[in-house]
Amino acid sequence: METLFPTPVGFFKFNEGLTEKETQFLLEQPQRPNDGNTSSVDKYILKQKKLNNLTTFIEKCAYEYFMATVCPKNDVRLRITQSWLNWTTPGQFHHKHAHPNSFVSGCFYVNANKDTDKIYFYRDGYQQIKFPPAEWNMFNSESWWFPVGTGDLVFFPSHLTHMVQPVGGEDTRISLAFNMFPVGHIGDEDQLTALYLGK
Repeated sequence: METLFPTPVGFFKFNEGLTEKETQFLLEQPQRPNDGNTSSVDKYILKQKKLNNLTTFIEKCAYEYFMATVCPKNDVRLRITQSWLNWTTPGQFHHKHAHPNSFVSGCFYVNANKDTDKIYFYRDGYQQIKFPPAEWNMFNSESWWFPVGTGDLVFFPSHLTHMVQPVGGEDTRISLAFNMFPVGHIGDEDQLTALYLGK
């Protein structure tokens, strides 16, 4: 059995970890209500100089993910557009959604428990014929989840629907989400698809 046109979800680990000052800076960010949880007032959090080290790590991993999946022939990079924090306390959730006006999205976990915290992804689209499966697999599933823990970094196509189900355990799940868009020479002049977005 082979897979055709798979959806790439990338996983990285920030082994260096956040410093105490970086963590404190994130924890002290003002919050605003969101659908099911709360998010930061600052929607460009990765532009803060205090997070330069984390931003550099995310950009490095984004380059690896982009080169391994898209593998463009021209000089193209992913640039972070918006970035924000999410707080999900026990019993709260993060609504099902995707990220318009973005090419790649990602999430860095400031505080998460790999034993209880997961990110759920969903396959969209109408299914004209549905068969009740004897067992679920990567081909017949309508959703799939991955465990996430502190220091984990996940990348996925922005169109991919995802959510956080009600959080269990006793700790607040804190994540830093971001969107990215390609900049540079996109497309091909000979194929009349050329596009240049300045860096």
